[in-house]
This record gives sequence, C-alpha cells and structure tokens, in this order.
Amino acid sequence: MPSDSTIEEFKLSRSRQATRRGTEVYLPSWAAISQALPNAFLRSALFGSGRSVQSGNDDVLAGDHTRLVANQEIATFQNMRLTLSGYELCQFDRRVYSACLDYYRERPLAPESSTKHVSTTFYELSRRIGNMYSVKLHKSLRASLLRLNFAQLRMRFNKLNLELPKLLSVSFEDGEERRDYKGSDKLYLSVTEGIAELFGPGRWAHVELPAVKYDGLKGWLVSFYATHQHGKWTPVETLYHLSGYVSHRRNFRQSLASALDKLKDKKTTPLSSQVKSYNFTKDESSIFVVLTKWNATSRLETLDA
Repeated sequence: MPSDSTIEEFKLSRSRQATRRGTEVYLPSWAAISQALPNAFLRSALFGSGRSVQSGNDDVLAGDHTRLVANQEIATFQNMRLTLSGYELCQFDRRVYSACLDYYRERPLAPESSTKHVSTTFYELSRRIGNMYSVKLHKSLRASLLRLNFAQLRMRFNKLNLELPKLLSVSFEDGEERRDYKGSDKLYLSVTEGIAELFGPGRWAHVELPAVKYDGLKGWLVSFYATHQHGKWTPVETLYHLSGYVSHRRNFRQSLASALDKLKDKKTTPLSSQVKSYNFTKDESSIFVVLTKWNATSRLETLDA
C-alpha cells in the first residue's frame, strides 16, 4: 500500500496479512498476549517434537558442524515441499523464533542485505519465552539462536518457489569465551523481509503465551491445531510424520492421546488451545479433534495427507 495510506487502512491490512507500506514491510498484527508463526512451519516437522536436538547444544556452542544437514526433506502436507539445510530444529527453537518475531510485532522487518538489527539482552529474551533467566537457559538460548541462524529453507507451495537463506541473523556480546554469562549480555537480531511471504491471508496463526511454552508433542499439537478453524479427520500416520515424533511408531497413538488429554485440562490450558474432545476411528487409523473455541459444527472431512 502507498506510504500515505491511512492508519485505519494499514491496521486493517495487517489484521489479515504481512503488509508493505511504502518501502517498509511489516508482519501481521497480533495481540501482545500471543506469538505467531506461519502455517507452513506449524503444519510440518520443521520444529520437531523430539528432544534429541537440545542434547547437542554443547556441540553447537563449540562450533561442531558434524550435526549439519543439507537439503533434508521435512515432512509436510502434499501441497507443499520443504527442505532444510543447517541444524535440525525442535520445539524449543519454535519458542525462541516466535519470541524473535515478536520483536518485530510493531517495527518493520529488516530489508534484505541490510545491517539493521534489534538489540536486546538474554534476560529480556528469557522473559519473552516465558522463562526465568539462568546460566543454563542462557546457553540453551545461544545454541537455539545459532541453530536458527544456520537454518536455510527452500519451499514450494501455491506453484511458487521460496528460499529463506536464514530464518534470522544473530550476533552476540556475551561472556562465551570466558564462560562468564550474564542476563545483561547483549545480542543483536535481524529478521528480513523474506519471511513476510509466508504471512499471507489465512497462512499464519497465533498462540497465547501460556501455550507457547508447551514443549514436545503437546507443544506441537497446540501449534498445529492453532492453524485450523474446525475439526477434520486426520490420519494418525500423518500426525506421526508431521510431528517429528522420534519414538517407535507403535507408541505414537498412546502419546498422542496422552498429550490431547493434557490439553483438555481447563486449569492449565488457555481457552484458545483447550481440546474439547477427540475421537479415533474404529480401526484407530484416523483422529478427529475438536477445540473448545470452535463453536460452529466441525465438518467431517479428511485432510490431504
């Protein structure tokens, strides 16, 4: 839209999608009590539910590149193809990346090849992901930011090819060399305009902050169903692959039911993420999940797996 567009026009556009105003590109607007990501990330195994990724934090911090992958195919629905080069990512990385995007909630994204950045501290970033600062968390955040810094994505959807050379760029002013970590240590983040391509109308979702903190399969399910407006029959096999579940396949159905039961808890789960009910088919090959917030009758249709 033109640079002289009205505030009302600008707000209306951003309520639906990422918006260019003059020379500046903004992410969509979402409430301060939420964080947002593209559906393309949340409906895939990009941020897998397994916990093995974080076990390699020390290797990442030491600059060990043996864990790097090249053009690794990420499980998605058939209407999209996604490959990753860099370190494999996990649910903790989803939380960190969501928090990094949140810094751009009311500021323009950095132009491509720009040196513009956002200055923050490890204490502030810890607060944004909903944790208390600690030295252990400092190192986990640093490792996660390095994984995100290395991540290169190639995508094809809607007959378009999209490349993201970096999910974000980061540099540090902390005590890594002398192992003297402080919450006041600074870091500099940059997320460029390329990510805006994934925030089109109906192609992004937000999750309330208490639920953003969920990890593992529970965290993946909250994010996945945040991208839906009603229930759909979904093959359990599809959820197994999309979630990046790392245990044996025969354990997945039980883990899935356990995670959904936890999301039924009204005391601990935000209303927007609460599961009202779920049902398996007789042969347990598909599942139908209904969230409490879905007032309209959910249609019985099968996702394209």
